Amino acid sequence: MSQVPRVADEIRPILAAVENSPDAVFITDRTNRIIAFNHAAESLLGHSSLEAVGAPCAGLLGGSDGWGNRYCSDCCPLVEMAGRGEAIRRFDLRLNSKRGGPILSEVTVLQLAVPPPHFFYLLHILKPSDRGIPTQSTGDEVGGPPRSAMNSVRESADARVRKLTNREVEILGLIAAGRTTPEIAASLYISALTVRNHTQNILDKLELHSKAEAVAFAFQKRII
Repeated sequence: MSQVPRVADEIRPILAAVENSPDAVFITDRTNRIIAFNHAAESLLGHSSLEAVGAPCAGLLGGSDGWGNRYCSDCCPLVEMAGRGEAIRRFDLRLNSKRGGPILSEVTVLQLAVPPPHFFYLLHILKPSDRGIPTQSTGDEVGGPPRSAMNSVRESADARVRKLTNREVEILGLIAAGRTTPEIAASLYISALTVRNHTQNILDKLELHSKAEAVAFAFQKRII
């Protein structure tokens, strides 16, 4: 069992209030540790509160987008956004359940501000999505990357290129076309946070440091 993190006194009434909420709720601190995991979250994800509280959120739930691209990590983008005082919009996330199968949920995050040294907590409300979990794209669906682009990716002699998913190639093409993050999010019906996560995955896989470098690399390799 993980060590239970210390909790600010200001947050304790909220912990008690969400315990029996019919909505699946868990709360994390600014170190990305789970400090609360209510009964509805236990029922949805299969992890007990004893297993969850004190555990790293990324390690326990392994959140990814609908295509399996890793979203949650020790460097949580939500924590970084909260640290900058940015609002976090609703998004979809595929979570690992203890029962073995992934669960796609719509996630709403409420930032709970408290005095230092805790600064904030993130209250996650999970709503199971009825959209289902998409399978890996083939490139044939409407809005997917062109087949020629995916052929170039799969046949590339550069191992970094072959790591890109269809969705990442699609987003790279939109970046090259000059589309902003909000515009890409709107056109693909995903959140801006998900677009930023995809973009970071692209940079990591291609071992680059900026979107401009990624676009230049993509043109050089003829994948867009």
